[in-house]
Amino acid sequence: MSKNSDDYLIFTVGTLLGVLSGVIAGIVFSPKSGEEMRKDLKNIASNICREVPSETETAKKSFIKIMDKLKYTLEGQLGKINEALKAGRMASAKRKEELDVGY
Repeated sequence: MSKNSDDYLIFTVGTLLGVLSGVIAGIVFSPKSGEEMRKDLKNIASNICREVPSETETAKKSFIKIMDKLKYTLEGQLGKINEALKAGRMASAKRKEELDVGY
């Protein structure tokens, strides 16, 4: 490993340990009883489980919409490129014909 990747790994592990320590300290020093805390955590987890699929679906629809626009734009650009290539071939063939006739 390079020094940069070692530094990144150390920073990441330190950050995760800090977050974990904060969560544990919050639970330990909470003014609520263990039963109330478990109930609150269960409610938070169930809310997240309900909200995540709808958010995922919204993101999926946005992504599909963007991809459709990108596809349409690319198809248009490819059409223009093909037309330019055809025009170039036609001009080249015409020029070649003019040069052949000249001899």
